[in-house]
This record gives sequence, structure tokens and C-alpha cells, in this order.
Amino acid sequence: MIAASKERGAALISALLLVALMTTVAMTLATDLRFSMRRTANLEIRDQAYWYALGARDFAEVSIERAMRAPEEALRPDAGWLNGPQIFPIEQGQLAGTITDGNNCFNLNSLVSRGEDGVLREVPEQRRRFELLMNAAGLPPQETGRIAAQALDWLDSDVRQTLSGGEDELYGELGRAYRTGNTLMVEPAELLALDAMTPDIYRVLEPLVCTRPMTDPLSLNINTLRTDQLPLLVAALDGNVTQVEADGLLLRRPPAGFEQASEFWDQGVFETFELTDALRSSVGITTNYFEIEIDVLYAGMRFELNETVEWRGGGSVRRLTQRYGSFS
Repeated sequence: MIAASKERGAALISALLLVALMTTVAMTLATDLRFSMRRTANLEIRDQAYWYALGARDFAEVSIERAMRAPEEALRPDAGWLNGPQIFPIEQGQLAGTITDGNNCFNLNSLVSRGEDGVLREVPEQRRRFELLMNAAGLPPQETGRIAAQALDWLDSDVRQTLSGGEDELYGELGRAYRTGNTLMVEPAELLALDAMTPDIYRVLEPLVCTRPMTDPLSLNINTLRTDQLPLLVAALDGNVTQVEADGLLLRRPPAGFEQASEFWDQGVFETFELTDALRSSVGITTNYFEIEIDVLYAGMRFELNETVEWRGGGSVRRLTQRYGSFS
């Protein structure tokens, strides 16, 4: 009798343990299923936002190709595409597209030139212009020299440290476990690897600098240059004008823009300048590069796509760089 009672008690405990175990397994499976369904839904939303961004990118490229059939109209100071993003409503969100003139920036790779032997060497004139740009942007003078020197050491082929610069030893001593690039930069964010660079300084420089797959300096397009880009004009003119004078040059710009670059250089302010070919080539009225920014907000998820394209004539653009990603 007692033995049978004990067996029934053991069986009951075993049954309860089994029920508890199965309940735990069921709850775990239900939780996993819920998270799997959520992940699937998020992936579907991300994929849809991605395709919206690609469609907007393709539309922007076609728009550039069509507009550049008549560059004298497309590159006017009052052109619509210069007035900020174009907003398009979509189901459960919106799509914003912005096209900017990719010539109106300082090409960081122009700090060096490539010789016939393939070696990258300093271009003193461009280093000076980079420092002028940073000074005009309001950065502390004691920092601009270090940043320019370190950017040069990051680019040039040698391992000889310039004054205030930094080669492999600097970054090895700091325990960062990386070396200088010793080649052209792919994107401006590489500046953040410099010892002298800080996030605050980079936020100031980011709208003014760029990287192009060549070492030639970019010629600013005076017809599409914005007032917030005045430091670029000050630097391009070798610091011979103040920001106030540079602002005056933009204010005197015709509503339809200069028909010829010579009209810009014929202004009285340049009478005391030595207008060398190098100086004249720093400002013109043509554009070879465009920046495309796509921002998609869809079903609570944000997706960004940034692209640089090159206009080479002949009715088409060539993609140079593209970066994209989603942000919940």
C-alpha cells in the first residue's frame, strides 16, 4: 500500500516536471517564433527601403544626364536642384533626394602628386590651400598645421615624417594597431584616423572636403557655389580675399551665372592679383562631379544611400563611390 502510494507520488512529480519542461520549451519556441517574425518583417521593410533608394538613385542619375545636355541652364545659380532636397511621398513614409555639385569641395588627394616613378609626393601649394581652407572655416590655427601635415604623411609614399606630421611610428606608439595609408584616400572619413583629428573638427571639415580618384585639384564652379562654401573660394584664391570679399563676389554674380569664366576674373577686385594659369584654373564654370544623397523613411525605418558620380560628357555618368545602410 505504502509502495503503491510512493509510486503514484513519483509518477505525479514526473508528470509535473514533464509539463513544466514542455511549457518552458513551448514558451521558448513561441518567443523565438515571435522574434523570427519580427526579424523577417524588419528585413522586408529594409529590402523595400533599399529598392526605393536604388530607384531614386537611378532617377537622379538620369536627371543629371538629361540636365547636362544643356549645362548652361543646369549650372545656373538659380537652378532648382541647388535649393535643397526634393521630397516625394511614398506609402508609409517619404523619400528625399539631394544632388550637389561635386566640384565644390577640396580634393584631399590633391595634397600629393604622382611622379613618373609612381611615388606620391607633397604639393606645397595645395597644402597651403588646405590650411587656408581650415582657417577660413574657423578652425584653430594651432591645429590646422598639424592636420595638414598629418594628412600629407597619410597620403605620401615615403615613411619620413614631416614637421608636425605622423607616420607609422606615431600610430604604433599610441597602440592603435594601424599604419598610414601611403596611398590616395577613398573617402574623407579617413581623416578621422589622424592623430590631430577630432569628431568636432571633422564635422566642420566634412561639408568642405572630398576625395576624388586622382591627384588634380578641383576647379570650383563659381555659378553653383553656395554662400556656406565661402571658405573654399578663399582657399582657391590663395587667401588673397577675405570671406567678406568672397561673399561680395558671389553677390555680384549674375542671376543666370557667368557665361564665361573670364567674366569672373575680369572683376575689379582681381586687378592687383597676379593671375597665373594655376590660379585661373582654380575657379571656373564647369562641373565634372556630382554628389547624390538619398534618404528613405519607410515604415519607421530610415535608409540612406550616398553616391558620387562623374560626368564625362557623351550623355552618361559614371559611378565612382556608393555607400548605403539602414538606421532603425
